[in-house]
Amino acid sequence: MIQAAVTHTILIVDDQPSDLLILNEAVHDLGNVHIASNGNMALEIARQCRPDLILLDIQMPDMDGFQLCRAIKADPKLCDAAILFVTAQNQTENEIKALEYGGIDFIDKPLNIPVIRGHVRAHLNLRLAAKRLAYYDDLTGLPNRSLLQDRAEQALQTAHRNQSKVALLLLDLDNFKIINDSVDHSVGDAVLAEIGSRLTQFSRGIDTVSRQGGDEFVILLPEVKRLDAIGDLVERMLAVIATPMYINKKRYDLTASAGVGVFPDDSQDFASLYRHADTAMYQAKKLGRNRYRFFSQGLENSSRARHLLEGHMRSALEHGVFEVFYQAKYDAQKKNICGMEALIRWRKADGSLISPADFIPLAEETGLIVPIGKYVLLQACNDAQRLQLLGFAIPVSVNISAVQFREESFLEMVKDALEQSTLPPTMLELEITEGVLAHDIVMASDVLNELKAMGVHIAIDDFGTGYSSLTYLKSLPIDVLKIDQSFVRDMLTDSSDAAIIEAIIRMAQALGLSLIAEGVEEIEQSNKLLALGCPVMQGYLYCRPMPFNALCEFLNTTASVNSLLTENQGSHR
Repeated sequence: MIQAAVTHTILIVDDQPSDLLILNEAVHDLGNVHIASNGNMALEIARQCRPDLILLDIQMPDMDGFQLCRAIKADPKLCDAAILFVTAQNQTENEIKALEYGGIDFIDKPLNIPVIRGHVRAHLNLRLAAKRLAYYDDLTGLPNRSLLQDRAEQALQTAHRNQSKVALLLLDLDNFKIINDSVDHSVGDAVLAEIGSRLTQFSRGIDTVSRQGGDEFVILLPEVKRLDAIGDLVERMLAVIATPMYINKKRYDLTASAGVGVFPDDSQDFASLYRHADTAMYQAKKLGRNRYRFFSQGLENSSRARHLLEGHMRSALEHGVFEVFYQAKYDAQKKNICGMEALIRWRKADGSLISPADFIPLAEETGLIVPIGKYVLLQACNDAQRLQLLGFAIPVSVNISAVQFREESFLEMVKDALEQSTLPPTMLELEITEGVLAHDIVMASDVLNELKAMGVHIAIDDFGTGYSSLTYLKSLPIDVLKIDQSFVRDMLTDSSDAAIIEAIIRMAQALGLSLIAEGVEEIEQSNKLLALGCPVMQGYLYCRPMPFNALCEFLNTTASVNSLLTENQGSHR
């Protein structure tokens, strides 16, 4: 733990020169000592030096100790001082009166130097412990937000007078949660303590390195002369953090993302300085982590829009505004509907729809994707069961985000949805991306095997765009590969896309996996895919995403699928 060096300030107030000498002798090495021989002098000195502890005689001319104590406790800048009365008047009523005025202890005259030192040391230690609790982080010993704010406000006042700059660097460790989740929390604590120590050793003497909680550190940089100097300093700090560390003989490699706010360039006070640094840090993470960004007004506008969207999204979830649409899957060989995919939609008050691309990424970042995903899964299972009762045995596919998949309650959520809806597990297909598998292949294997044991089918969504690996295709219980629409879109004009699709189809056939092509919008694409060996397709050529009631009408239509296909072909010419 990093310990901050503390120098105490002690004020001695007594009108007897001999007593002043004894008191000074007793405490001269315990802090910076100031001496006053009367109340008015004591107040003037106290306002200059802000004492931590005051040794105060009771009986003095003009202003006695009780009056001085009352004046000190009435001053917001002095009221935290610990007051020890030094007196020969040790009657009970005096002790009670002193305590009522704010005193905390008595030292009786005649004076005894060891007794004085014992009392003073005890109270200074108590004060130091209280200060550490109030102003320092217990784990790292670094200043906390309260002390950081106090120092920042002083730095801002100085910078304003001197027309200099102050920078605030907000630094957040990348993927630190993985360490806490996969290893003992004591290791995570040791990592944070080591990071705090490195940052302190690396920083300047005038800088303040602070821990705000969790894996977030804030560095206050006063007296900055050039912006490029800030950039150089931040880069070196990120490099220091990225240096491997060893805890219990095991190596840990970490990186961090950082954001920088600068006074007076983009901020006018501590609150805006902190907010701007946080906004810039978020942008650094969004751009790939292990980097830093300076704040700009564009980032501020984006951040405000993001927070506004998050608030609306929470409200939408609470008030049931989200809807589930369905897009049918078509078997071009058998010429029938063979499945449907559940898709989340957010309808605004005016009836228009917000694109999932505008809110799903934020939902994943904020964790809202978990309750949203739970709602979609249960609704999809209920609707698929309703279709069965209507005579349509159509499996439903539901997208599962990486955040959902890593939730401890994920398997229970799937089981609960199936039980509540009474949908047979074989009628449910969960679509996951390759990135989910790449994150933790062992955990992914365990979860997928449990799902498979339940009877649920597994599809790899957007295949070929992520961390494609033949290893997981061979070792994991995967049923379906979905060929990403980015390959299908240009397959008729781009030979590379056509070759990739053909390779995916051949690989799936060799591994005994089913296939579905996404984004099919032209009959020529359909014919080519069918010829290559991929009969199941999904796209606007066959069906657009639609609400459940519209899907029921679509399935109940008296027109044949072929006639519907003919109409769609005409609309795409």
